[in-house]
Amino acid sequence: MLERPAAWSIVAMVWPFGLAYALSYALRTIHAVLSPAFVDELGLSAGSLGLLTSAYLLAFAAMQLPVGLLLDRYGPRRVEGSLLVLACLGCAISALAETFWLLWVGRALIGVGVSACLMASYKAYRLALPEGLQAPLASTMLVIGSFGALCATLPVEWALGLMTWREIFWLLSACFALAWAAIVFALPALPQPTRSTQRLLDDARDGLLTVMGHPEFRRLMPFGLITYGGLLAMHGLWMGPWFRVVESQTPAQAAVGIFIITATVMGSHLLTAWLASRAIAWGWSLERLMRAGLMAMAAMSALAVMGVWPHPWVGWMLVFLTGGTTTLSYTRFAQSFPDRLSGRATTSFNFLIFLGAFAVQWGIGLFIDGFEALGLNPMEAMRAGVGVWVAGQVAALLWLIRPAGQQGGPRRAAS
Repeated sequence: MLERPAAWSIVAMVWPFGLAYALSYALRTIHAVLSPAFVDELGLSAGSLGLLTSAYLLAFAAMQLPVGLLLDRYGPRRVEGSLLVLACLGCAISALAETFWLLWVGRALIGVGVSACLMASYKAYRLALPEGLQAPLASTMLVIGSFGALCATLPVEWALGLMTWREIFWLLSACFALAWAAIVFALPALPQPTRSTQRLLDDARDGLLTVMGHPEFRRLMPFGLITYGGLLAMHGLWMGPWFRVVESQTPAQAAVGIFIITATVMGSHLLTAWLASRAIAWGWSLERLMRAGLMAMAAMSALAVMGVWPHPWVGWMLVFLTGGTTTLSYTRFAQSFPDRLSGRATTSFNFLIFLGAFAVQWGIGLFIDGFEALGLNPMEAMRAGVGVWVAGQVAALLWLIRPAGQQGGPRRAAS
């Protein structure tokens, strides 16, 4: 059993991964602020904008399954260090891009490059730190990531007054170079993996077949694709256009709104952690807590789209505050599998969520274009497009609660 290390050694382990994860979260959400510049310079439609910004999500999702295998075989330092080079390159390509597709390639390379930022940290903490530190450090990483997203809101809007969006990407490329150096040179020594590649491939194949064939995977699939993925899509892109088009706010006002929403996301992580810790005392299961949160989120989403609140920031803050319970799904899903499959279960579920984020982020744009083609004005079209996502939330929730009569919850996979 690992002894509790000194505080300085914990910090030395956390800050390199924290810097990389903060940058990855910033790049996930930055287009909510930069999208007007892309639209003006490249003449993008709503569908094209959704496709462009979702390239990150598609590449990120595609990497989730191999990332787990690579981390087990080569360790977090080598995998994270190698991938961050691609993130640095992706930012440089984005800065130089003159066409839609070259910008798409740059965005996709960033998605590949940051695909291990969170999972690599979890792997490193598991290898080097005692079990009692795992959960607190996992929460710490989520808060650090939310801080990175905050930096991609108002600070980026202010930076646009001093530099172009291309220069911002050059700055981000330099930041990724710093994160790479921190991972490669400043990270403390880690135990080296010993399993063979062939054994890992066999285990990965058998584990994935077990996870994806499990009833719990099918039960949570619509939720992961539509509800959770859609929440990431709204935060990562569509909140900015919503504030500008539907609420007629200036880009500066929209950036303030995105900043407030992102701060709410950070608060929702802390609130959800507190609620989860209190659930046992209240006699609530994680399943019950998650369902209650998702019902509230669907209701708040509908009210926000209808514009019933005195200020739009209030409505969307409530959406993202209640949406914090979506994170309980990782633990809830992993509980359906034995320890030997929990890592692959979590990675597979992460793949599902980011695949959904890609589809919803692009899909909302396509719906907006389609509704405009039917004669709706841009404001009405955006309300309708986001309304389709809200209807999807309700459908996913009905599918999720369908087996409510099972008192023991979904069955656990065989060990």
